[in-house]
Amino acid sequence: MKARRTSWAALICALAAGVALGYAFARFIGLTNLPLLGTTYVASGILFLLGLTVLIMGITVRRYVKGSLKYLDPGRAFLTLASAKSLSIGGSFLVGWFLGQIIDTSSKADASFFRHALITCAVAAFVSLLDAACGIAVERWCQLPPTGGKKGKKNNPQQTDPGAQAA
Repeated sequence: MKARRTSWAALICALAAGVALGYAFARFIGLTNLPLLGTTYVASGILFLLGLTVLIMGITVRRYVKGSLKYLDPGRAFLTLASAKSLSIGGSFLVGWFLGQIIDTSSKADASFFRHALITCAVAAFVSLLDAACGIAVERWCQLPPTGGKKGKKNNPQQTDPGAQAA
């Protein structure tokens, strides 16, 4: 079974949903007196470490696909691919979430609380964008080359069809 890459439409939908929900959240919090806007720098650091971890996992898979690594546990390869897909969609959503908050609070930047929320949201949006980019790159690294050569021609149908050997 061939793994499909995450489509651009899914990433754009995640981004749009994040913008809409982030904006709605910021508007709702603006009506209350709860100080919930923005994020912490620790959260941005954790997001950065998450992206770095998936990138390191992806480098291992890339080495295997290129042929410089002789063996790779299939479970680890699957975990890397699943993590990359999750990171690309989740990163896109979080970029939108923080951009939605930035859009709502940018008109209130005169107050120090909102200025701090804008800065933390901007940092988190940038880190989330890096995460999404890492997820997309690792997802591409996880693609195996075609079995029949560069053009994907099947030289021996018994090698590519597992059901042919059983018959």
